[in-house]
Amino acid sequence: MRRNDKFKIDGYICPFMNKAKIISFIQQHLETQLTDYIDELHSVNEEIGKETKSSAGDKFETSREMMNQEVSRIEERIAYLKKQVNALQNISLKPSTSIQNGSVVQTNHGLFFFGIAFGKLNSEEHDLIGLSLNSPLGKLMTEKTAGDEFTFMNRKYIIQNVN
Repeated sequence: MRRNDKFKIDGYICPFMNKAKIISFIQQHLETQLTDYIDELHSVNEEIGKETKSSAGDKFETSREMMNQEVSRIEERIAYLKKQVNALQNISLKPSTSIQNGSVVQTNHGLFFFGIAFGKLNSEEHDLIGLSLNSPLGKLMTEKTAGDEFTFMNRKYIIQNVN
């Protein structure tokens, strides 16, 4: 691990606490997913174009409807990912002392990013959990600061750092 950044986690300097790096890491992850879904959409659309009506008309119609449903599912996922990328780009890079949208929070149970919910991402340094402030844990943590403690699902959380 590099030792030139100012945040420590478990005795190590953590370059992952840099908000700009975290946002870049998340954006790369989202853009990779977006590219995969766009490729999948092109593939399904090619298959639809290759479908020809056969003498078994019902089978053709069923197959075509299933492909159209798949296209709709993929298009919804693409729209959702574009919305997440847009929301990510609107997050302020200014440091904060209390937990709010865009905060990077180190607790005794892990590293959290509050802004968009994306689940858990793994990096070489740490796992990062992306949560919305509207999530149950996000609601409990909103406006808390370093040193605050709370209990969630019978687990005691200690906020070690907020950025």
